Amino acid sequence: MSNTDIEPTGRSEIDGDFEGLPLDAELTDPAAPLSTRRSKPYFKKFKEPDSDEDVGDLRQLFNVQESWRTLMSLSSCQKVMVSEKARKALKIEVGINVTQEFPWKQVQFKDLRDVLFDELENSADLMKKFKNFNPEHFVLIGFCPLLTEQEDDPPEGEPFIFYSSIKESKIALSIIQNMEHFERWRMQRRLRKKPRRWVSHGTDAEMTIMVERFKDEPIDVEIQSVYPIQMPRHVAFDYRLTRDVRDGVIELLPNENIKWENVTKKRINVSVQSAPAKIEREQQTNPTFPSNAWSQYLYEIEDEDLELDETDVDEEEEKKKAQAKPGTYVEPEKKPPEMSAQIEMLLNTLEFNQIDSYRDDYSLISTRQVVQYTNPYLQEFLCFANISKSNKRFVAGYDWYPKLSGLIAVSYAFSTPATVNEASNRVDYVQRAVLEPNPVLLWSFSDNLNYKLEFEAPIENTALTFCPFNGDILLGGSKNGQVVLWDLQGRCEKLEEEEYLTAAQAKYRIMIGEFLNWTIDIEDNVVAPATISLLDCSPKGAITGFYWLGRSMYLSQFGKVYNDPDPRNHHQFFITCAFDGTISFWDLDSKGGKGAKEKMRNRMLPKELTSSESAYKSMNIKPTYNLYFPEPITGIIADTSCFSCLTPVAKLIHANPSNYPIKTIAKDPPTMRQSMIVSTFYGHVSRIDWQGTYTEGEATEVINSSIPFAMVHDGPVVMVKKNPFYPELFASIGRTILAIWKEDYNYSPIFWRQRACDLTAVAWSETRPAVLYLTRMDGILEAWDILARDDDACLTEILGGGIITGITEHRPSLPYKILGIGDYNSSIRMVKLPHSFDVPLPNELEQLMKYVLKEERRKVGIQAWEQKYYELNKDIIEAKREAAAEVRKEMDRKEKEEQLATRKKGQKSGEEGGEGGEEIKRKNIYSGLNYNEKMAVKWDELNLNRMMTILMSRKQMDPEKLARETALEKERHSYEVAKKKSHLDVLARVENDIANIRARILPAELQDMQRSEMIAERVKREVEEADSYEKVCEDSFEILNNFNEFKPIDYIEFLERGRKRRQLLDQSLGGNTDRLRWYEDRVRLGELGECQFIYEPLGGSQAVESSQPEFAALQNMMTKSHSDIIVDDFDG
Repeated sequence: MSNTDIEPTGRSEIDGDFEGLPLDAELTDPAAPLSTRRSKPYFKKFKEPDSDEDVGDLRQLFNVQESWRTLMSLSSCQKVMVSEKARKALKIEVGINVTQEFPWKQVQFKDLRDVLFDELENSADLMKKFKNFNPEHFVLIGFCPLLTEQEDDPPEGEPFIFYSSIKESKIALSIIQNMEHFERWRMQRRLRKKPRRWVSHGTDAEMTIMVERFKDEPIDVEIQSVYPIQMPRHVAFDYRLTRDVRDGVIELLPNENIKWENVTKKRINVSVQSAPAKIEREQQTNPTFPSNAWSQYLYEIEDEDLELDETDVDEEEEKKKAQAKPGTYVEPEKKPPEMSAQIEMLLNTLEFNQIDSYRDDYSLISTRQVVQYTNPYLQEFLCFANISKSNKRFVAGYDWYPKLSGLIAVSYAFSTPATVNEASNRVDYVQRAVLEPNPVLLWSFSDNLNYKLEFEAPIENTALTFCPFNGDILLGGSKNGQVVLWDLQGRCEKLEEEEYLTAAQAKYRIMIGEFLNWTIDIEDNVVAPATISLLDCSPKGAITGFYWLGRSMYLSQFGKVYNDPDPRNHHQFFITCAFDGTISFWDLDSKGGKGAKEKMRNRMLPKELTSSESAYKSMNIKPTYNLYFPEPITGIIADTSCFSCLTPVAKLIHANPSNYPIKTIAKDPPTMRQSMIVSTFYGHVSRIDWQGTYTEGEATEVINSSIPFAMVHDGPVVMVKKNPFYPELFASIGRTILAIWKEDYNYSPIFWRQRACDLTAVAWSETRPAVLYLTRMDGILEAWDILARDDDACLTEILGGGIITGITEHRPSLPYKILGIGDYNSSIRMVKLPHSFDVPLPNELEQLMKYVLKEERRKVGIQAWEQKYYELNKDIIEAKREAAAEVRKEMDRKEKEEQLATRKKGQKSGEEGGEGGEEIKRKNIYSGLNYNEKMAVKWDELNLNRMMTILMSRKQMDPEKLARETALEKERHSYEVAKKKSHLDVLARVENDIANIRARILPAELQDMQRSEMIAERVKREVEEADSYEKVCEDSFEILNNFNEFKPIDYIEFLERGRKRRQLLDQSLGGNTDRLRWYEDRVRLGELGECQFIYEPLGGSQAVESSQPEFAALQNMMTKSHSDIIVDDFDG
């Protein structure tokens, strides 16, 4: 026995079915005393009848009263009255645990023995009956109000029955199961009305549609009529003179409501200037009947058929013969009247109208087919938008459902890598994260007004992907780096299923809903997350992309990539890149530690409670291995899988053109290299390699080196896409630059083009290898066909005036090719592509590969020429680079000196001028700053004034009144400031005051003459022992002559090396160059002779006079040498 509730039906519900039925003589009244009831047990097994029409009396199928009599007549049936205290202890409270509809319960024998037997008088007899009963087993007990139904004064407690024999408990269970089966069938019979045989009430006699009647076959009749000739009415023209008009002048003006549109001639593209060859042959074609009734008489009456009727012709001939007899008068024939100019114009017009100018006569002239050139255009036919969910958001993530066509999941976000946020928009991010919803919706081509499913997301999602191997798994990349997993559990296949209820079923459902008013309303179209990745293990930035690995590839915890040789093993690894520079490898097959416990717990629960629970609920997903790159990553190009689509037969497509079944086929690369290409928000495209780790620990590897690609983008690289047909080719967009690259060639892109506006998204075609689509910030879509032309787009379509944030192509191409575009209105629009972008050209992939290889060979040749040119002119190029660097450094130095001088001047003027200086300082507070700092200070001042003005206006305060009231407070503050300043000045003078006092109090120190004499004697001895000046010069010159490095060095180079060494020493040692600069300024201005160097001449005035010419000569020599160095420096 299992510990579950048994749900038999009581007596009160079956009374309605037995009303009006004849009473069976053999049945026993349930209200009669038990002693008078029949002792024969009732063990009939209930079997459902084949048809409801075969049932006359329900008692013949199954008798509920007899079943209750049998249950109470079993020998081990014990009838007891249970008190309220015992009912609570045993959890069999009436109305809560058991009812008259669900009376049966199973209770452990040890609980029954400890609680109930102590209250009963026959507890000893009951203990004997349960002598060998296991205390852990359960006893069947049921609520039986029939025991006290006829008693006027029932005893205290509620009536219950239970069985002491295991064998009779099993018999009772079989009877209860038959009763339950009968009650379920009876309730279903009430709800379900089966169709019965048609019974005619006379309406079929009025039906005449099946009666065969005589029917005439239609006859085509052609009627020819002859219209009489209508001569045009003669109109007489006269002169209208100006004197006959009232004002004399008439001005003919168009209507004011007419708006004239000027037609401008545009330049025709070169690719559409070809036309079919001109044909000189002429051929008369059969004219069609014109539609003008007034001209239908000319070509119907030919020259040989002037007679309208043969009888009329015969009568005229007989008349002429009679008049031709002798003696009779013959009337002369009248000449045809002369035609006026109007009649001739009318006849010419009629002859001209015989040729239909709008009929295509080319098929009658030539049999050769001619290509017809048309202008391709996009045709919009669907738009998915729900403003209540996605207001003021952009389309951020999107992906197509891999099992059915026409289903797309879309996530919305307030910003994307391609959008620009204005600095003036102040956003409360905490309030947005708490109060704003995070919509992720599933749309279908079958209904463009309502979304099919809504996925609950705790955080804003920036990327989406369906698992290509299991379509029920949807992964979302959050803004904080977490990965959210939703399990659809086959809901997409049941989206179009509708439940049809009859009136009785709908009424019963409403009645059940009102009865179960405590239940929680669960929305069927809302999917809760099955699991979310751990926050501490996830990346810290927004997820920018998902990429799937092949089924045979897997990654170990040490970062090593392996290819599984066993084809029976299928892995589900995917890669994510985040805005914080993290590249994570995830395993969707990994199981958490709680999986076994959850599985055991679910096994103990009923099937109805676990049918809607996802298998991924207990999974803790976290990265297997992480790579960290020090720049924000917006996309990667690696050896990941590309996918194509397999469509069913046309019959299935026409049966449901919106959502027909498809199959996604993966194009897995044979191996995966431990290398990938990343695009960053800093505008770089680089190749990185990872080695993996060899020890257990934190599974994160920092990428410190990379191989950069050529810098061609003028802004952040917001997206990179790999060609699904030619995986070595990929496209990148950054700011206004589109670049097409080859993986193994990083020197230069295959080609790059600059567009007129910022680019936001790029996507390769799923059917043509040489076609890709671009979207721009100004709402323009560009379609590029590289083989047709690579200088500009083949199709430019204006889709709106706002930004387009996403573009994706629907993989199935039947019944037509569709392109999805996410625009600025948070809507995703579906447009039909022209036929030229849908059907691939013959050998298009081979032609694209030839084009790429040709461009690569051309780039390699250019690279070799540039390298050779650099080697031949290396000195000139490097000299120019160094000169440009020196000029930049000199300009930076001068700018810093000017700023420093301006600041010192302002400080000096402020100190000298007192209050006037404070005013100048206040005016020139940003005089010594650079441009950015000046603008920042000005902005702060303007913002402060604006905020003060707004605050004063909101507080309704008068500035003059506020100044008067705060004057005393300002004066007090100024006094406090002056007081603090005076205290600081006193503290600063303390050391000088103490030194002065100590000098006055303490005696002066006397010089130790004995120590001075000892020092002088030591110096004299050292001078005597030292070598003479001539000896030192001789040794120095000998060393210089033996030094070989000075031989090839000329004098100018030697001075230049010395100057550079002096600069390096000054930079490394922090030397003060102010004295050298002062000396150079004096020499340049010729003021060196006027300086006082504070030295005494050795020999009186004569020595001074003799030293003046030598000093002047030395000055001239230094000036000349210095000027020579400067000139040589600039010449070099």
